[in-house]
Amino acid sequence: MFSSLPAHLSPLPVCGQAPLNTKIVGGEDAPPGSWPWQASLKQNGSHICGGSLINSIWVVTAAHCIGSESPHDWEVFVGLQTQEGSNPNGQGSVVSRVIVHPLYDSQTHDNDIALMQLSATVTFTDYVQPVCLAASNSTIYNGTEIWVTGWGDIISLPSPGILQEVQIPIVGNRICSCLYGTANINITNNMLCAGLLQGGKDSCQGDSGGPLVTQLGSAWVLAGVVSFGIGCAEPDFPGVYTRVSNYQNWIISTITPNNTGFVTFTSSGKDDSNSTCPEIGNLRKLLQSILGKSDELKKTLMNTATKQGIV
Repeated sequence: MFSSLPAHLSPLPVCGQAPLNTKIVGGEDAPPGSWPWQASLKQNGSHICGGSLINSIWVVTAAHCIGSESPHDWEVFVGLQTQEGSNPNGQGSVVSRVIVHPLYDSQTHDNDIALMQLSATVTFTDYVQPVCLAASNSTIYNGTEIWVTGWGDIISLPSPGILQEVQIPIVGNRICSCLYGTANINITNNMLCAGLLQGGKDSCQGDSGGPLVTQLGSAWVLAGVVSFGIGCAEPDFPGVYTRVSNYQNWIISTITPNNTGFVTFTSSGKDDSNSTCPEIGNLRKLLQSILGKSDELKKTLMNTATKQGIV
């Protein structure tokens, strides 16, 4: 049996439990079973995007991962450790339905969230578990420690094959807006940012749609969905994620069964909403060198600043 959640968590079925997660290591291979809600979304056997298992039959991912293809063109796998070798604990299912948020904007990446319904329920094991979701009254402030997982590229290196994990801090929306504002990219309240301002740790290509989680007691809570950014682990450009807590009502009203575990996460970080914009030396120099060259290059940068593109 899994340990029970603290009393202030959701009374819904137990979520966010990772019995095999005994050690967190930033930027390295994730031990098997460490992140049992991690999903791999595949087409024709190839990993396209990440996702998070939220109950026995539903997965949440990023809307920008979804194209015009039929839902049945997708397969979702959970319990995987590697994209290249044996996965004795893996389970897979064809997708029966895909629901993209009705207000998703592919130009601004606002409301970058989607739901996938599996055609068959998964069996919960030590290697396959649903994640809890941040409830609408959650606070996730600057400095909160967060973990990102996925099979995406490692900076400029090829996809690692083995599930990767990295620990990074939340960058408050005010600071993040200052940073991305220099590139004329709007950070909305439906987004949250995370990463090291000096660069070096980030999500990258292939991580799109995957989980950004934080810990509350014994439970892991999905705070964000990998959405977009500029570059991979670039200084002054933290990754941008869809803020899950803003979508509690939509998720509950959309899925059946709706037995998801929403929990309230109260941040120990700092609210930076009244902060002034910091000096952005590295960012300004980078943008001047890129954007000053040609309008076409600027257009390319703006149009491809997503995890499925240059990130």
